[in-house]
Amino acid sequence: MTDHRLSTFGDGDSVDNDLTPDAVNIARCATTCRAPDRDGTTWASPDKDWGLTTQRPASTINTPAGRAHKQQTRWVVDGDVGEYVEQYATDDSLQIPATYGEFSSVDTRVTFIDGLADSYGYGIDAQALEKALRVLTGGGRYTASKYSAIPCGKQPWILTGPEGTLLCSCMPVERPENPYTRELRTPETTLQIEEQNQAVLTGAAEFAHLLSDSLGVSIETIDYHSTARDEARHSFVAEEDKFTIRASDLAQLHGLTSDPSVIQGTVSRGVQPTNGGDTVSVEWDGPEHPVGYLDEGDVVAGYEFAWEQPDESLEDVAVVREYRITQNHSRWTVDYRTHRLASVVP
Repeated sequence: MTDHRLSTFGDGDSVDNDLTPDAVNIARCATTCRAPDRDGTTWASPDKDWGLTTQRPASTINTPAGRAHKQQTRWVVDGDVGEYVEQYATDDSLQIPATYGEFSSVDTRVTFIDGLADSYGYGIDAQALEKALRVLTGGGRYTASKYSAIPCGKQPWILTGPEGTLLCSCMPVERPENPYTRELRTPETTLQIEEQNQAVLTGAAEFAHLLSDSLGVSIETIDYHSTARDEARHSFVAEEDKFTIRASDLAQLHGLTSDPSVIQGTVSRGVQPTNGGDTVSVEWDGPEHPVGYLDEGDVVAGYEFAWEQPDESLEDVAVVREYRITQNHSRWTVDYRTHRLASVVP
């Protein structure tokens, strides 16, 4: 199975990529104009999207390839399409099939893998490309060489041709036959992972580090899995063991502090209750165990200050959550224990 590295595509937030001049040159020559008046299709007043002036369809456009929703086909009225592509494009332009009947052969282009989404991620598949082309051409015959589709990471992609230019949002896509990966750096090593959601990536790096630091496990690879509920999981594979965890659990590790003094300083200076009352200054003696501590099979993963309202209580309670990773049958989960600091009556 071929492995495509997402470092080729980037994350759509930067111009630091290997994009050839072709896509940018095509975009600089893109036609911008008012959306055409066609039978059965009306367009809303112009609006601004990512520095481009666009018109959205007033309603869904029906095409033989399916319904094109408003955000899928925004007609570019004005703006510097070349500058937009230069800033966001992450790959060369896609090849347009010679006929509508050949769109089934188009490979899915994944532009953003998101373990927290209901699908594998977002991108451009055959149906999305065909719908956009039918909207641009009006559904008539076309010469493929005159049209270009340019992926732009997680930002909307560009479809341009003689009639004009469309700004098309990435849509949910399934996992392709040849998946993409990106680098995941930990204090111990660099791994490849099928993920681009930053919260999940941060949590994955921390999870791998905790396994190494606390359990003495050296992770060699990370495998992607999807359940019947489209729930993404990542398996951290060592020489003899495998540690499987949901992407949503990894995301919980994002933003935690490993330094208790950060929370101690915050709460001692005063914290604002969620009900908007006076600030409350409380003391926290610190955790019983440091991050990385192995406690009856659980690994302490980090701390977070929060306000909670216990069941059947009118009080907002200031707490510190102590997060842990723990084994639950064949997979690992993230959970927390609550340390109560102070109550605030509304």
